[in-house]
Amino acid sequence: MNLRIPGPTPLPPEVLAAVSQQMISHRSGEYRALHQEVASGVQKFFQTKNDVFFFTSSGTGTMEAAVVNTLSPGDRALGVTMGVFGDRFMDVAKAHGIDLTILRFPMGQAADPEKVAEAFAKIENCKAILITHNETSTAIANDLAAITKAVRAKRNPLFLVDAVSSMGNVDIPVDELGLDVVFTSSQKAWMAPPGLAMISVSPKAWEASKTATCARYYFDFAHMKKYHDKHETPETPAISTLYALQAALKIMLKRGVKETFRYYEGLSLYTRTVLMQNGFTLFGDQTHASNTVTALLVPESLPAGRQGLTDEDFRGTLKKKYGLILSGGKGEMKGKIVRIAHMGSVSREDIDKAVEAMVKARNELQ
Repeated sequence: MNLRIPGPTPLPPEVLAAVSQQMISHRSGEYRALHQEVASGVQKFFQTKNDVFFFTSSGTGTMEAAVVNTLSPGDRALGVTMGVFGDRFMDVAKAHGIDLTILRFPMGQAADPEKVAEAFAKIENCKAILITHNETSTAIANDLAAITKAVRAKRNPLFLVDAVSSMGNVDIPVDELGLDVVFTSSQKAWMAPPGLAMISVSPKAWEASKTATCARYYFDFAHMKKYHDKHETPETPAISTLYALQAALKIMLKRGVKETFRYYEGLSLYTRTVLMQNGFTLFGDQTHASNTVTALLVPESLPAGRQGLTDEDFRGTLKKKYGLILSGGKGEMKGKIVRIAHMGSVSREDIDKAVEAMVKARNELQ
C-alpha cells in the first residue's frame, strides 16, 4: 500500500522497530533520558530556545492549549483562515469565549500580509493573532515572515501558530520570527505514529499565561512545566510514539536541520513538476505552494454518456487497483481536488510511483 495522505504518513523501518520496544516506567531514569533527548531534537527543528512540551494528543489538543493558556474569555483576537484547518482554529477560540474577528481568504490563496496588518490595526486592544502556517486542506502555505513584519509595523500581539503539517520539514525559525506559541504533531512531518503533539512557548506567552483565565487542566502549561523541567510529563505519555520520534529524529538530524528543509523544498517542486508534466492541473496559488502537500484538480474526463470523472472514481480506482491512497478535498473543495502528501518518509521514487498510478487510473477512466 502506498499511503500518500497528509498524515498519518508511512514509517521508516527504523521507526517501526522503535515502536515495538517494551514499555518503561514514565517515572524512571530511562524515560527521563528519552524525554530529554527527544525534546532537544525537536527544539532544533523548531529553531528555538523556548520550552517545547509534549502532550499526548492530536494537534488539535495543542491548538486548544495555545488558546486557553494565553487568552481569557472576552479577549479580542484576530483569526486568519484560508481553509478547513484555519476554520478549526477559529472554532476552538470561539468555544472558549474569545472575542474573535475572522479574516477569511479564499481557499487556494494565502493570507495577504498587508490585509492581515490592516485588519489587526482596526481591532482595539487586539491581544493575539491566530494563524495556520500550512493549510493542509488546500496545500497553500502562509508567509509568516512577511505577515509578522507587516503586523509589527502596527503593534506587537501574541502570534499563535498552527504548524501541524509543516514543522519538522519546513523552515520556520520560531525565535527569529518571534512566534509565541507554535504547535505540531507526530504523525505529519516527523515520520512517527499519531499520539504526540509538540508545542513551543515563548517568554511573552508565559507572561500572558499568568493572567489568562480560560479553564484548563490537562493542557495547562504551568502544570506541564513543573514536570518538563525534570524531563517528565504530568500524566502518562505516549511512550511508544516517543520511541518512534527518537528514531525518526536520528534520521532527520543525520541529514541535518537545514538540509532537511532543503530536501522537502526540492521534493515539493519535483512533485508539482512531475504532475504538470503528466497533464494534471495544480490547485491554488503556486507562489505559496506548500512544501509538504500538493493539491490538484480532479482530472476532467468526458466519455460518452458521462458528465465527467468524479473524485470517487479516481481515488477509488487508485486504492483498489494500484494500492495508492490519496486525500480528497475538504469543505467547499470536497470532490473538486485531490491531495498528495510529500512529508515525512518519502522519496522521489515514491512520488514517481504515485504519479505513474495516477496517470494509469486517469487514462483507464477516460
